[in-house]
Amino acid sequence: MQGRTRWGARREAGSPASAASRAVSTIRTRAVASAAFIAAVCLGSLLVAAPLGRLRDPLVLVIVLPPLATALDALGWSHVAARLLGRIRGFLVRTLVAYVVWLVVSALLTLDVAAVVSATVGLSLAGARRRERDAQLGAAIVGSNAGSLLFPFSNLTNLIVLTGAGIPFAAYVEASFVPQIATAAGAGLVLAWRSGRFLAADGAREDLVEPQAASRPPGAAREGPTRLAGAMVLVGSLSAVAAGFAGDDVAAVFATTAAFVTALAVGCGRATRQGLLRSIPRLGIAVILAAAALSGPMAAFAAALPSPAGLPASPLELAALTVAGGVLAATVNNLPAAAFGAVWLHGAGASAVVAYLIGTNVLALITPHGSLATLLCRGIAIRAGHQIPHGPYLRAAWRVGVAGSAAALVGLALFR
Repeated sequence: MQGRTRWGARREAGSPASAASRAVSTIRTRAVASAAFIAAVCLGSLLVAAPLGRLRDPLVLVIVLPPLATALDALGWSHVAARLLGRIRGFLVRTLVAYVVWLVVSALLTLDVAAVVSATVGLSLAGARRRERDAQLGAAIVGSNAGSLLFPFSNLTNLIVLTGAGIPFAAYVEASFVPQIATAAGAGLVLAWRSGRFLAADGAREDLVEPQAASRPPGAAREGPTRLAGAMVLVGSLSAVAAGFAGDDVAAVFATTAAFVTALAVGCGRATRQGLLRSIPRLGIAVILAAAALSGPMAAFAAALPSPAGLPASPLELAALTVAGGVLAATVNNLPAAAFGAVWLHGAGASAVVAYLIGTNVLALITPHGSLATLLCRGIAIRAGHQIPHGPYLRAAWRVGVAGSAAALVGLALFR
C-alpha cells in the first residue's frame, strides 16, 4: 500500500499539470526578481550619483527617466494616446492637438519621456501615410523641445545649468513661465503653417483629413496595469512640482516613480529588465561624468570669456546668450552645451539663465543632433523604417527654432 502511494506521488509530480504549475511558479519568481532588480536600479541611482554633488540630480534623471518612458510605452500608454488622438477629425487639428499634448508631457514628465512616447504615438497614429508621419514626428520633436523650458526638471539641460547658477526652483519658474508660453506659441504657429502646406500640396486628400484611430494592440485588454501606471506617473509629476517649490528632492520623487512603474511593467510581463536597462543613454551619462571630471578646465576657459554674472541683462545681452547657447548646442548637442553653461553662468541671474536655455532647448532644433529629444525621436522613426533626411530636416527646422527662440526672447525681455 505504501509503495502504491509513493508511485502515485511520483506519477503526480511528473504529470503535465504539475510541470506547468512549476513552470508558472518559476516564471512568477523570475518576474518578481526582475521587477525588484529594476526598482533597485532606479532607487540605487540616488546613492550612486551622490558623490557628484551638484551634478547628482542630472545623473539620477538620465538613469531613471528613459526606463520610465520605455515602461509607459510597454504598458500601452502610447496606444492609448494614439487611439484618443485618432478620434480627432481633421489632419491639421489632430497635429496641433498632438503638439499641445507633447508640450504638456514635456513640461510635467520631462523631455525624455515626451520624446519616446510622442514619436511612438505619432508613428502608430499615422500608419503608412507619409505626410501624416512627417507632421506627427514634427509635432513630437517640436513639442518635446519647446515644452521643456518651464520647470528645472523638464529638461536635463535645465538641471545641469541650474546646478552651476544656483537659482532656486521658484525663481527659475517665475522667469521661465512667460518665455515658455511664448516659445510654445511661436513654434506652434510655424508647425501649423507647415502642416497647412501639407494639406495644400496634397489637395486635402482623404487619408490626411480623416482620423485614423490606432488599433488595440495584443495584450492591451489588461488595462489595470496601464491605468495604475498612469496614476503613478500623474501623482509623481505633481509631487515633483510640489517638491520643487518646497525645496525638496525632486530627483528622489522621479526615481521613486520610475521604480514603481518599471517594476510594474516587468512584473506583469510587459517589459524586460534588459530592455529597460538598454534604454538608458550612455551619451547622457558620459556627458555628465565628463562635466564633473572637466569642471576645472571648463572653468578656466569660461574665465577667459565675458562673464554673464552681475550683468543688467539688456535685451541685446539676452539675445547674445540665446545665440551662444543655441550655436553651441546645434554644433555639439545641448547636453555638452549645458555642461559648459553650468560653469560659465555661475552667479548669473534667472533671466540670463533662461536666455541661455532658450538657445540650448529651442534654437538647438536647427540641427538634427542639437537636442537629445530630436535624436530620440529620429532614432525611433528610423527603427520604424521612416527616414528623415538631413536636408529636409534642416530646411524645416530652422524656421521653428528661430521663431520659437525669438518669441521666447520677446516674452523674457518684456516680462522679466
